[in-house]
Amino acid sequence: MNITINRAELLSAVQKAAAVASEDAPLEPLKGVLLEADAAAGTLTFTATNIETSLEQKLVCTVGEDDALVMNAKLLAGMLGLMSGETAQLRRRPGTRVLTLRSGETIYSWGIGERGEFPKIELPFPEDTVKLSGIPSMARQTMFATSEDKDKPLMRCVNLMFTREGLKGVGYNGRCLVAAKGDDKSAGNISLLLPANSLEKLAGLCSDADEFNVGVAGKFLVFQRPGLTFGAMLMEGDYMDTDRLMNNIRNQFTLLTDVAELRRTLKTVAAVDPKGRVKLAFDGGRITFSCKGELGEACQELETAPLTGTPQGGYWYLISDLMACLRSLSGTATLGIAQAGMLDLSTEGAYYMQTAMREPVAAPVVVQKAPKAEPKKAEKKAKPSKAKAKTAKKAA
Repeated sequence: MNITINRAELLSAVQKAAAVASEDAPLEPLKGVLLEADAAAGTLTFTATNIETSLEQKLVCTVGEDDALVMNAKLLAGMLGLMSGETAQLRRRPGTRVLTLRSGETIYSWGIGERGEFPKIELPFPEDTVKLSGIPSMARQTMFATSEDKDKPLMRCVNLMFTREGLKGVGYNGRCLVAAKGDDKSAGNISLLLPANSLEKLAGLCSDADEFNVGVAGKFLVFQRPGLTFGAMLMEGDYMDTDRLMNNIRNQFTLLTDVAELRRTLKTVAAVDPKGRVKLAFDGGRITFSCKGELGEACQELETAPLTGTPQGGYWYLISDLMACLRSLSGTATLGIAQAGMLDLSTEGAYYMQTAMREPVAAPVVVQKAPKAEPKKAEKKAKPSKAKAKTAKKAA
């Protein structure tokens, strides 16, 4: 291997690979990153995988000869971070298993592994792919509503539905549900379950403007754009029919409000108990937010515009779920209250639903009584001894 490359670009690529590679992998090659040098193309390709997700990146550089090797991504990232040169040189002599890294005045040398059976990402046929952009936004709008319970693997996924109208993403954890519209160019007729942690990793590698070709290859959903390929293992199983659930909701009343105002008001009252519950009391166009916690009590009103029905009643909701929803939404929203106090919010690009909670029960106040004082024992007068008694008689 004989490569000269921009050190900052190399560091960025290796850090991304290190985030995917697993140090606990059962196979030794999976603990590292595969580096492939292509002299004809003038590229260095990085591949990292942890079985569930795979990442492939290509960087343009000066390549003296073709080569392939496996090394520890975290180690390489650490060394590059300590260097200060503008470029970096990777060298290894033919037939040896020692790689030398040089940048500026610093030189490192360490042992590496051969390519062996390092798994490569399987790619879908180009005609079976669709265009997709806006991945970070889709992740932000859906992931907060997925479950963290390892015993509920399907609820730990985002349901990606490619429809005739474009992409729709759904997250559901049993307490709340969110359905967000995605790229309208991503038309199709397929429903897929993508683990939320895989979607989070992909969102961290791109921007909303990045456009991918997306398709299924075996058990993986593969995202491709120039210089980057990302594969995520799909979950198998029957996801909840969220469309049917949403279609069966009948609101008792609805209000027109602003998401930013809802978020600001909730944040104000939640300061006394961020992990607790908030009560929303409806009276015409007025919503009263109230919360009680160890730090005290808070209450604030918000004026809205009634749309349908007669807004009235009070309902309790989990603050963390509602706040996560309001952080992911924006613009004007229609707020509705359905059966059993179920709250739903509709914006131009998303629909959110949260079940009501029971009113929190105040902990009983325990009054500690002061311990009763033990009654004082009467002091006994000491009886004089017989000898003293005789002496007293004689004296008398």
